[in-house]
Amino acid sequence: MARRRQPPHLIWVKPKFTKDGRIRANGYWAIADGTTRISTGFGLEFREQAEAARLQYEVEQHAKKSVHEIVEERGRGVRDVLVVDLIRFFMERHEAKIQAKSKTKLRDYLNMMERLIKFWHGKTVYQINEKTIAEYQKKARPGKPLAATTTLRELAELKSIINFGIQKGLCELRGHIIDWELPPPPEPRMTFYTRSEVAKLVWTAYRRKNMAMGRPGVGIYTSKHIARFLLIAVKTGTRSERIETASFKNLPDRPWIDLENGIFYRAGVANKSPVNKRADPVRISDDLLSHLRRWAKEGDDVVRSPRGVGSTRKGFFNLKHEVFTKDRAKVVNRHTCKHTCASWLMQKRVPLSIIASYLSTTEEVILKHYGHFSPDFHQEINDARKEARSEIMKKAAAAKKKAIGKGPALEAAE
Repeated sequence: MARRRQPPHLIWVKPKFTKDGRIRANGYWAIADGTTRISTGFGLEFREQAEAARLQYEVEQHAKKSVHEIVEERGRGVRDVLVVDLIRFFMERHEAKIQAKSKTKLRDYLNMMERLIKFWHGKTVYQINEKTIAEYQKKARPGKPLAATTTLRELAELKSIINFGIQKGLCELRGHIIDWELPPPPEPRMTFYTRSEVAKLVWTAYRRKNMAMGRPGVGIYTSKHIARFLLIAVKTGTRSERIETASFKNLPDRPWIDLENGIFYRAGVANKSPVNKRADPVRISDDLLSHLRRWAKEGDDVVRSPRGVGSTRKGFFNLKHEVFTKDRAKVVNRHTCKHTCASWLMQKRVPLSIIASYLSTTEEVILKHYGHFSPDFHQEINDARKEARSEIMKKAAAAKKKAIGKGPALEAAE
């Protein structure tokens, strides 16, 4: 049976001497990779630096090989396949989709992948279990455990990566069942803004100034774009990224607000027809449309800060802590605007089918999460109680009347 090839490792190459005892070549640490010897350039006392050079060599050689070659060398069993190899394979196969993400989402996605790679480095698929999953939540981010929602999202992504590798034949379970003991999903936030809260947020954002920017003594309004974002989000229930990238011009790669017809194509030109369930086109209400037509005179970008088009996350975070108490600011965010839109529409007795279509979701979701905000919520129960109570009162009144009418007749008979 052939011996299994050793991974790259350090060997000490002894110094060479001439016949008269003089040093002809110094000794050095070399990387042995099969029959190949690569000098690290470090002497006997620099073992740590030589180990670092060996590790760098391994990384470079690993990057040159395809995941299929690596799997063929090590095997396809769950004890042989490394998690990081499947992560790499997934990212290579989905490179175009990953690069198409917005700047903010791409940064968040790469940060997530960095955490996954650092934690699962050196671990095989076999080592994915309840214990390592719990450790991931505690240790993936140094100094601070991951939130339950973040842990759930990142481990769900890892699960899809592993399943993709299994589907493509890079890993064979052979009867093994991966213990995906994911943390339970948190309770959904059903908080929504009151009209006075939205007014306060918008008014504060419009008035906020930075006196260090712009003309001396005049300053510049730094948060008008946050106010615009809030008005659009609350009145259309659109997700943050689609509002932030929206344009008044019909561009192929951005959501488009058609001012002439009053339609917000939230999925962009490529998806004008309502086929994308997450971002169907919606009609813009007259009050919001008047604002949008005025804003369009200032430029093509719907939401643009003094620094350009970008995320409103940081600006909104600062704004909510300025306007609300600490406890209130902790439970609301930009996505609360979508809950607010749905809740306000329910309070106005808008039909479920219309709300579901407007928010690109299903009637079941609307009824489950927002149905109790309707003034008619379980009204049938209340009506039934009233009717039953009315019947009881009528019967009681009739019995009393009968008893009163019977009294004089008895006295006359006596």
